[in-house]
Amino acid sequence: MRRLIRYILILLVIVLVGGVVLRRVLRAPTIKSGSYLLLDVGGSYSEGPPQDLIGSLLHRRERTLIDLLTIIREAQVDQRIKGVILKVTSLEIGWGKVQDIRDALLEFKKSSKPLMALLQLEASGSNKEYYLASTADRVYLSPSVTAPLNGLAATFIFLGGVWDKLDIQMDVEKIREYKTFGDMLANKEMTAAHREMANSMLDSFNAQFINGIVQNRGLDQDAVRALIDTCPVSPAEYEAAHLSDGTRYLQDLHDEIGGDQTPLVEMKDYEQVDAESLGLGIGPKIGVVYAVGGIVTGDSGTSIQGEMMGSDTVSRALMDATEDAAVRAIIFRIDSPGGSALASDLVWRATQQARKKKPLIVSMSDVAASGGYYVAAGGSRIIAQPGTLTGSIGVVFARANIKGLLTRLGINTETITRAPFATLEDVTTPLTAEGRAKLVTEMDHIYDVFVDRVAAGRNLTPARVNDIGRGRVWTGAQAKENGLVDELGGFMAATQAAKTAAGIDAKQEVELVYYPRRKSLVERIGEALGGRSTDLPGAWQRMLRTVATPFEDGSLLTLMHESVEIR
Repeated sequence: MRRLIRYILILLVIVLVGGVVLRRVLRAPTIKSGSYLLLDVGGSYSEGPPQDLIGSLLHRRERTLIDLLTIIREAQVDQRIKGVILKVTSLEIGWGKVQDIRDALLEFKKSSKPLMALLQLEASGSNKEYYLASTADRVYLSPSVTAPLNGLAATFIFLGGVWDKLDIQMDVEKIREYKTFGDMLANKEMTAAHREMANSMLDSFNAQFINGIVQNRGLDQDAVRALIDTCPVSPAEYEAAHLSDGTRYLQDLHDEIGGDQTPLVEMKDYEQVDAESLGLGIGPKIGVVYAVGGIVTGDSGTSIQGEMMGSDTVSRALMDATEDAAVRAIIFRIDSPGGSALASDLVWRATQQARKKKPLIVSMSDVAASGGYYVAAGGSRIIAQPGTLTGSIGVVFARANIKGLLTRLGINTETITRAPFATLEDVTTPLTAEGRAKLVTEMDHIYDVFVDRVAAGRNLTPARVNDIGRGRVWTGAQAKENGLVDELGGFMAATQAAKTAAGIDAKQEVELVYYPRRKSLVERIGEALGGRSTDLPGAWQRMLRTVATPFEDGSLLTLMHESVEIR
């Protein structure tokens, strides 16, 4: 009976979805010549294929980064769009994605169409937001904005002091000194190596931040540094410092560009424009394979920590793109802080099989570190944004002995064995010196394999990889200097690199084909009716990723996550 009811519900949803789809198709937006696009940028943007109409109907609308980049590209070539008003609100993305959006806006400006920015924030820092808005020809703040341009900061959490309070013995080993996830678990403060690395990364981000403002606002570098040190907060302070062109409400900007005589097109309407009608998205095919989230064996999915990249899912996607004769090259888009060593190696193997037949261009998003760099290392060409977090070539192991905590709770456990190392995975017995030595030997093996993979992929010696490895995280700008990436840029640069590698003319439009392929309508309706496993706010997920040890069940050794947020 329950199955029959479910089938009836699916049938009803199919009918409803079909009706809505038909209605939207028949009511395609009419864009008048001389219109301005209101580009509303704020919140989070996930990495994944553009959300199609059916997906937007079945799930809460979650615009992907490629959705936004496509809209900007469409506005650039659409002769009906005269200019763009960029409204920037609070961003919940990393610097890599911010730079991808900046690149798209700077490309838009080559059309000579006006680009105006309106910054709308309240009681929050505006570093990323202003960095993005500064690309515009003119930058305005809403009169009531309170958005301190307070400079960059990075905060690190250390859990070393909590275990004694819980009667938990936390054993941590790391390879090598810069593998700071181990420090976060075991220590109460930064090591000298951690502090050196963190300051180096922050210096790199700060230089990118300041140089971006200097280039776009025509200000002196020293003057910008001095302005940030004073922390302008109010619109009047921004204008006095020549960081903005005054204050405006959105209606004021609309009035200045012609008011009722100049239609203002909202994004929700403009995103229904068919790219092919503008001559975009047609031509030779380029495959795009997404690798997003913590790396685990098996299939991709979601957990309480957010998206998980399954080695089976990604490997199949790479194989499908490789076997599609119409696909000329593959863009491997990575946004991952790492995860399982085994899963990382399985995905790496799939990249090597793909690379034998087609160019494999790696495009890094906010982060491609640890296991995220492992899977990238075998690409034909690696492209990262200056603000991408990458590298972290290292291994870490963590094992909690919770015997004391259980005893405190009145719970007793006893373990009997038949082999000297049978308790290696037992969380109620201490880790012996002999057991630790075994684990360190295994970690050394994983690290050596990691180094060899990178050395082969990057045409470096193992000794050189060890010098720039040892668990150290680099910004994309630093990684290029060290030979870990080939080129600085975002998704658009990766597309151009894929065209070049495939022998496609640089000015030729291409069709992007996304993998894994979308599920059928019935499968997606079934998932929608069943509900999602997690839908936590982004800030909660980031905290969980920081404090929750992301080992797979039964796994002792993984390439661990790095959690670094520069704000």
